[in-house]
Amino acid sequence: MKYSEWNNLSDEDKKNTHWKHHPRIRIATIFSILFAVFFLVVMLRVLQNRRIHVNRKPNAKEAFTIAKVFVNDRLKQPGTANFPKSKFESDIDTAHNSYRISSYVDAQDSSGKTIKSAWQVKLSYTGGDWAERKSWKLIDIIITK
Repeated sequence: MKYSEWNNLSDEDKKNTHWKHHPRIRIATIFSILFAVFFLVVMLRVLQNRRIHVNRKPNAKEAFTIAKVFVNDRLKQPGTANFPKSKFESDIDTAHNSYRISSYVDAQDSSGKTIKSAWQVKLSYTGGDWAERKSWKLIDIIITK
């Protein structure tokens, strides 16, 4: 029911009309539903962006991911680096937050030739988000050609 129709009703008809048909109730209901949907969408976006790996120790795959960052920093041409997706060896001591990761990388040297180099990285996890570099301390890195 529209406001113009509501205003044309007699007092008796207004009393006998169900409260759900009052124009203010309908508008309030519509805005409440729209607000609830908007709030739900916003909350889902906020919860979707939350990182789930903050309050736990990193596993081998996560340590391998961050070790590749440290190795990439030591290469002559880091843009040409090609790391294996999951071929790596790890030795993890979670009691001391010590991680030793080893694998290989195909990268170009200064002359432009692609060389396969084996590497080994020793890291210490200092806490925080494992995906951030500042959460790790590089202890040793060895790259052999």
